[in-house]
Amino acid sequence: MLIDMYTYMSVYRYSDIDLGILQMQVLWLLGRKSAHGYELIKQLNAIKSTKVTAGVLYPVLARLEKMRLIKSRVTGRKKVYHLTPAGRRVMTRSCTEFCRTFEGIFRQYVCERCR
Repeated sequence: MLIDMYTYMSVYRYSDIDLGILQMQVLWLLGRKSAHGYELIKQLNAIKSTKVTAGVLYPVLARLEKMRLIKSRVTGRKKVYHLTPAGRRVMTRSCTEFCRTFEGIFRQYVCERCR
């Protein structure tokens, strides 16, 4: 069954989207600066303990693009990704929810060790 995008968006609201950690991290990085895939891999590998490969990242980018949370444009030979307004809203909500969820853990395992 095919439905148009306006019908889809009225039924499937962005506030209902649950993102995985990697998807949220990608949105967060793109919220700071537009980037191409290799640049995102380097940034993710700098902040994650597990290695992110092209085979992991590009399906995530394709899914986020299909969800219209990010857009891409070809610049030279590179595909550069950036957040859409909907992507910024989802990223903000997801990051806020993440911080609320893990605040106690963060305080216990990071802040208490700083004292």
